[in-house]
Amino acid sequence: MSAADSRAIATRRILDHPLHAASGLALQKSADGLSEITFAVNDFTGNVIGTLHGGILYAMVDVAAFMALLSVIPDGLHGVTADIQVSVLRAAKRGDAVTVRGRVDRVGRTLANMRAEAFVITAEGERLIATGTVVKSLIQAPY
Repeated sequence: MSAADSRAIATRRILDHPLHAASGLALQKSADGLSEITFAVNDFTGNVIGTLHGGILYAMVDVAAFMALLSVIPDGLHGVTADIQVSVLRAAKRGDAVTVRGRVDRVGRTLANMRAEAFVITAEGERLIATGTVVKSLIQAPY
């Protein structure tokens, strides 16, 4: 199987995952160690007070990091989360459009390090709502 085929399979599995699909996750970019995903704060992604649920935000930081890694990972490998740290800086409210951008900092022999930033996008520009770092263990791809 080619590297492009492996990446396509992994991308499809990520986008089709029930949590990601229900969240309205859309992949905007995954190339050259960078990624961008988008979703909206709605009844599914929000919490009981009408702001973005922290667990959804953590999951989306992880997805953005993975999609950045997927664009540069060596053929035949897959990344699984070993560590994730997310700092929530401010709330996003129901109806907000959220963009999460991931970036690969380093790919080693057994570990990869990424970072991500989440923004609310408005007519006035971008408002940073969270930052995160992710470490992925590199394993043989299961596909």
